[in-house]
Amino acid sequence: MRIAVMGTGGVGGYFGARLAQGGSDVTFVARGAHLAALRERGLTVESKLGDVRLPKVQATDDPSRLGSVDLVLIGVKLWDTETAAHAVSAIVGPTTAVLSLQNGVQKDDVLRHILGSEPVLGGVCWIASTNRSPRSHQPHRHRAETGVRRI
Repeated sequence: MRIAVMGTGGVGGYFGARLAQGGSDVTFVARGAHLAALRERGLTVESKLGDVRLPKVQATDDPSRLGSVDLVLIGVKLWDTETAAHAVSAIVGPTTAVLSLQNGVQKDDVLRHILGSEPVLGGVCWIASTNRSPRSHQPHRHRAETGVRRI
C-alpha cells in the first residue's frame, strides 16, 4: 500500500512509522527542520508498545511528485488543514482514501470542501506524543488507538 503522511509531527510521525514498520510504502511530507532530519537520519519512535527505528525514510516537501497514492494520512495542525488539502489534491486519485487524525470537528468539512466527499474518511486517534527532536517522537501514554468511519 502506498501511503503519504502529510505532517510528520507527533501524530503523523507515530502512525506513519508504525505503517512503514508493517511493510507499507510510506512517504512523509514535511518541511523545514523535520524534512532535513528525516532525510538525514530517518525517524525514531520510542514507545512502551515497542520502539520503531527507521534509519532511512522517504520524505519530501512536494507531495505532487508522488503520483496517486492509496492513502493520505493527514496529521497537520487544524489551522493548516486547508493548505494541506490543496497540497495533497494532486495525489488523490479515484481510489485514494484520505484519513484525517487531527483534532477538531471541522477538519473533515474542510477536506470534503477541497477534495470532495468520496475520498474523505472520518478518523480519530488517542495518542499524546512529544517531538523530542525533529526526527524522534515519544508517546506519553501506553496506548495509541484509532477509529475510522465513512462520513
